[in-house]
Parts: sequence; structure tokens; C-alpha cells
Amino acid sequence: MVHGIELDERGHVAAVVYRKDGVDRRQRCRALVLAGGGVETPRLLLHTGLANANGQVGRNFLAHGATQVWGRFDEPVRGHRGYPSSLISEDMMRPADADFAGGYLVQSLGVMPLTLSTTLVRGGGLWGPELMQRLDQYRFMAGIGINADCLPYDDNRLELADEVDEFGIPRARVSFTAGENEKALDRHATAFMLRVMEAAGARETMVLARTAHTIGTCRMSSDPGDGVVDADGRSHEIPNLWICDNSVFPSAIAANPALTIMALSLRTADRFLSSTAA
Repeated sequence: MVHGIELDERGHVAAVVYRKDGVDRRQRCRALVLAGGGVETPRLLLHTGLANANGQVGRNFLAHGATQVWGRFDEPVRGHRGYPSSLISEDMMRPADADFAGGYLVQSLGVMPLTLSTTLVRGGGLWGPELMQRLDQYRFMAGIGINADCLPYDDNRLELADEVDEFGIPRARVSFTAGENEKALDRHATAFMLRVMEAAGARETMVLARTAHTIGTCRMSSDPGDGVVDADGRSHEIPNLWICDNSVFPSAIAANPALTIMALSLRTADRFLSSTAA
């Protein structure tokens, strides 16, 4: 586990310090690429106090709105046999009657009982006999959900907690509250999904609150004062420090971030190799 980053007299990364089997080891490097994601990358930078002269590390935490609507039908549905999110609609990316910025994808849900039970507990507040009653209806249930835009807000952020982990590094504490734009979007999406499920013949519906993915916290920016890295993923402050994960997203985009992360990784790798060859 890396817990230290050393700089040389020029302000460039010279080495990392990591702990293995209780022993600290030092690894020299010509460049450092962080790829820990929207939580672990800012956590390490905050712990080491690097690349954060403008206070942007950890800020603008983004999470996709991911509300689900489930319906109970008369006939067995057996949703677990389908591929998760096998059907996706982009009709609501920019709905004509929107009173919000952005939009959302609508997708089918094919989940196993354990995944559904977790969402029933977290998003529906079910527990005990009521939870088991719902799970007994599993074969007769079908669901749809959204992947929604989220605007960046300065106060939605990741900070270091007072509690430390087994390596002595402070744990991450995330503060996140949906803004008025996200609330308006969620109302629109929920109403739409309820209409879909009722039109499909659902005898009963339930809405499960949910968010998905951790994005932002080390966002890219053209202005060094507004972000942590430039458009190539290179630190504004430390020339041989790069970030290559979903923490660099400046916006949420209403889609699963995996393909964008992969595309950015290839792009950042090209930029990195070009810079080292120069």
C-alpha cells in the first residue's frame, strides 16, 4: 500500500513509499501514474498534501442518479435470466418537457436476488418479514432504472476522516447531497418509469432510491485554478504526476463510466509516452 510520495528539489515525483508485510519500502520512479479511482486517488493526494495548492483535490464529487422502479406482475418474469441493462433507451437524454439541465438513460434491470435484496434494504428501507415477503415475489418482479446526469457542486466532496486504516492513512469521508437540478431530474424520471411499469401491466410498483459510481474529485480543467489535472491527465502542479481514472471526469455524463475510463486511459497513455520520449 503506497502511503508516501517523495518530491525532488525540482518539485518532481522522485519515489513512492509503500508498506508490504509491515515493512516500508522505497521505489524510485521517473514518473507516477495514479489510478486508484474517485476515492483512493484523492485520498492519497490529500494524505500526502500534493497537487492541491488550489484546494481542488476531493471536490466536485459526482454520483449518477440511479433510481429504480420495480413492478409485480401476474405471471413469472424471471428477470435474472436476462443480461443486466440489456435494453437501454436514450429518449430522455434531453426530454422536451424538462425543467432541469441534462438528462438520463433508462435501462432494464436483470439482477440476482442478493443484488435486489441489497437495494430493497438501502433504497426501500425494508427489513425483516417485509423484506422476505418482497423477495418471495422475486420471480414475478421486473424493474427499470436510470443513469442520470449530476452537476458538480463545490460542497460535494471527499475529505480525510479522523479514523485511520491499518496502514495509518486516514479513511475517506464523502459528503454528497443532490442539488435542486438532480431532484427535478429524479422527479421526472420516477414519474416516467412509473408510467412505463403501469403500462406494462404491473399490479404494484415501488420506487427504490439509489445512486451509482464515484466520479470527479480530481477533475481535469483547462484553467489550473479549476482542477487538478489538464486535458491529458497531467498534474497542473507536478509535471511527472499523472492521473488516469474516473476521478478526472469534469462532469458525470449520463452513462456508465467504464468505456470512458478505458478511452481516457488509452489517451493518457499516449500523452504520457509522448512526453517521456521528448
